[in-house]
Amino acid sequence: MDVRPLVTVGALTPAFSFTDGARVQGTVRTKFSASVAARVSGAIDRVMAEEGATVKAGQPLFQIDKVNLENRVRLAQDDLNVAKAMLREAEAAQTEAQAGLEKAEVDAKRMSALFKDSKAVTKDTWEKADLQRKVTAAACERARAAVESAKTRIAQAETALAVARKTLSDSLGVAPFDGILTRKLLDAGDFASVGHAVFEMDDPRIYEVSFSMNAEYYDRVVVGQTSVRFDDGRVTPVTYKSPSVHPVTRTFEIRVTVDRTLDLAPGMIRDAWVVFRLYQASALPAEAVGIRGGTNVVFVIRDEKAVGVPVDVGLAWDRRVEIRNPGALKDARIVTEGMLLLNEGDGVRVKKD
Repeated sequence: MDVRPLVTVGALTPAFSFTDGARVQGTVRTKFSASVAARVSGAIDRVMAEEGATVKAGQPLFQIDKVNLENRVRLAQDDLNVAKAMLREAEAAQTEAQAGLEKAEVDAKRMSALFKDSKAVTKDTWEKADLQRKVTAAACERARAAVESAKTRIAQAETALAVARKTLSDSLGVAPFDGILTRKLLDAGDFASVGHAVFEMDDPRIYEVSFSMNAEYYDRVVVGQTSVRFDDGRVTPVTYKSPSVHPVTRTFEIRVTVDRTLDLAPGMIRDAWVVFRLYQASALPAEAVGIRGGTNVVFVIRDEKAVGVPVDVGLAWDRRVEIRNPGALKDARIVTEGMLLLNEGDGVRVKKD
């Protein structure tokens, strides 16, 4: 009875397609999401939408403290009206004062000439006319200052009115984009502080998958060039790589954009390969390569005996191993199945095709 091991022989595959990459697992999420937060503080008067609702950009979602804020607008408008009325009064007084100053200046000039040239008036009369000019000039300056003060008050009132109107406008929370409301965090009657989210929403039209990768791959990922291949065959380029590696976990994030399909939903897990490089190289089945004496060895058949040939192995992919020194196996009958049972010089039997 022939007890020699039965083996299968084959040849080197000269151009097998290898994928140099890393196995990753990522989470599906919508590419665009937002927290619709209160921009003013106050009690929520109304909530105009519910969780799960599809909304359009600009659609009202909630209203905060509308009556109180409308009253602030009316008060600010009243202050502005008062300031404008004061300006009109001050301008009228300035016009009157200016006219009085012009008359006083003419009178003072005429009295000065009469006194100096012909002594037709007394010095006292001339001095009284000059004093009146000075008094009128001071009154005119006060009227001008009152006009400037009224203008300043108007500017302040206009600013206060603009702020009150903006606050009233901000009290209405609206959808920032077309999307779906995924969570309602506050309801009518609740108090909302500035920045406190009332709704969370997603834009369901575009999905992305976020992956966490080990820091050793950081320099091998290039946005727009490195691709991700999902297990269902879809391939898409990397659209984002975090600018730094997390100092504790020693990982970094990458993202890819994917089309929305019925089999995807935010929160789902997706397995994929991050592909750094695609290339072709000589290859053997993984079971054809073993370790003997700390060296990678392939057995070849010579004179019906197993002869070990050292090989330089590279990447392993799809049950194949890259052979970097294919010349050592040129034209050889390579043991592709059964090499684990062999030792150097063992006689073998070859399976027939």
